[in-house]
Amino acid sequence: MRLLKAFSLLLLLTLPKLASAQSSSSSYPFTYVPIPVVGGTLWVPQAPAASHDSRIDPHLLKAARIADANAFPHSRLRCWQYVKTALLAAGAVARYPATNYAFQAGAELMSHHGFVRLPIHDPYRAPVGAVLVYQGGGAGHVEFRTERGFASDYHSSWACRYRLIGVYAKFSA
Repeated sequence: MRLLKAFSLLLLLTLPKLASAQSSSSSYPFTYVPIPVVGGTLWVPQAPAASHDSRIDPHLLKAARIADANAFPHSRLRCWQYVKTALLAAGAVARYPATNYAFQAGAELMSHHGFVRLPIHDPYRAPVGAVLVYQGGGAGHVEFRTERGFASDYHSSWACRYRLIGVYAKFSA
């Protein structure tokens, strides 16, 4: 119990200083929000809000909502399967994508389904409905940018830690 109080006190003393230091830097994408706890306030990081791009196909927005609704709290290691299912259910693609690995998603979406690669290199700057593809962990990872974070087979407020290959979207006609 003493250790917990000491740790809480340490957090209370250091995080507000970090928050003010980091918020002054425009390149740091996070803000800190206060959460009341017993004995004070805890400052926790919050991911930036997602942007909307009116050019994005509405089917992709629907697919992102479907993925977010079907997502679990933790990964089931089936991200590309859940993203493919959401894309098909929303009508964003005409047929179920054939590739097996998540890192192959971008190439297939561009060559067979009319997606384009957006000139975005930061997952937090991706518009709602965009498909983000990552390299790493063997098969890689793929997820949608949603209003409140990211979704595939699980939802998260934070982007995947793997190396971002590309951000893909389809524009409405």
